[in-house]
Amino acid sequence: MSSTTQSKTLQKGLFGMALPIFGEFMLNMSVPVFDALFLSQVSDQAAASVGAVMPWFSMAIVFFSATGIAGASLASQYMGKQNYQRANLILAGLIILGVLAGLLCGLFFVSQASNIGQWMSLLPDMSLLAAEYLVLAGAGVGFMGLRMTLANICNSYGQSHWNTISAALMLVTNIIGNGVLVLGWFGATPMGVTGVALASLIAWLLSLSFSLLVVLLLIKVKLPLAEAIKKPALSLKPILKIAVPSALEPFSYQSFVMVMNLMIVQFGETSLTVRIYALNIYVYCTMMLVAIGIANTMLVTQLAGAGHFERCHQQMRQGMRWGLIAVAIVASIIFIFHQSLLGLFTSNPEVLALGVVVCLIHSLNEPLRAINIISGNVLRGCGDAVFVTGNAIAVTWLFSVPLAYFTGVYLGYGLYAVLLAGMVDEFLRSQINWRRWKSDKWKRKLAPD
Repeated sequence: MSSTTQSKTLQKGLFGMALPIFGEFMLNMSVPVFDALFLSQVSDQAAASVGAVMPWFSMAIVFFSATGIAGASLASQYMGKQNYQRANLILAGLIILGVLAGLLCGLFFVSQASNIGQWMSLLPDMSLLAAEYLVLAGAGVGFMGLRMTLANICNSYGQSHWNTISAALMLVTNIIGNGVLVLGWFGATPMGVTGVALASLIAWLLSLSFSLLVVLLLIKVKLPLAEAIKKPALSLKPILKIAVPSALEPFSYQSFVMVMNLMIVQFGETSLTVRIYALNIYVYCTMMLVAIGIANTMLVTQLAGAGHFERCHQQMRQGMRWGLIAVAIVASIIFIFHQSLLGLFTSNPEVLALGVVVCLIHSLNEPLRAINIISGNVLRGCGDAVFVTGNAIAVTWLFSVPLAYFTGVYLGYGLYAVLLAGMVDEFLRSQINWRRWKSDKWKRKLAPD
């Protein structure tokens, strides 16, 4: 980047940032769906084997995501201060962390590919199929992580539309690659599970290359990598101070979801089935909220860096208002058509009957999630990640988990009680985060000049 290049985040505004981010998420979420579809063409066993080890990829992606958002938020603060030299130093540190994390993740997956399936208690044949996938896809997960890092750099400069194009390129390449390597298009020899992994690897690499060209040649970001290596206290440490606690919160939440599912299993297969299907149809609410949350965070952190605190509060109210409106509309539509949507997955009348109340609880829960996600994202972006994570872990494990067990399992109120406990969890966390924001205590956590 030349010294005159400026971030366009504030010019784009909330919707100018959020809509491309939402489009990117939609495209990204479609990749594993198509992978599962092509794996099912190999065999049900192949689809189940790879699906069983995908949570390991999710853990790696959580760290890449937390690190990327932390770096982009810090850079946005310095852009607000018009200190682009320091902002780019942070972004260079973000690239270094992305490369190191990618190498470590790749080394782990390649070296432990044959063991991960055994850790998941897969049958020997399934473990071999999982290892076949992990050796290739695991080696290249760093490509995906580095692409996410570059996407966050684009976001910090208000150029989120490039990420949508990059994600579209990745999806199209993945589909064509799977068609050639798995289904044997154009006379190619089908390669089974290896073909699915190779298609993903090629798609990640091509998308990464495109994003790198965008950052360096189109946005023209100057990344002082040598300086970032020499000054880790200025380039790496500030990111990790936000990223490490930020990564702990999603781990805590995913663990909570797993514990809830373990409780729900005790109520029977039907209860677990309707729970999983409901999560699948409400995922679009989550994607929309995260997109608005990231866009709002980029805007607020840049305003905070400039010292425009009244505008910060105005932007926060705008982000919260539109987040609540959007999620209320989408959640209401999903609830109105929940029978048809659940019918895409099953025709079991017991599942459809349970789905009425389950979808009602999910619809009522989404506005609480909106407050929690939007306020939590901004607090983390302003450097208050330790508070947000501490709040999440304390509320979830000291209150919500015991409440879910006591009401759902011990008192025997079943599935609905467990889901309502999850709703109480979102309510408490959202209120604590929102009050923290209004207290202005987060100002003490902003990046120093």
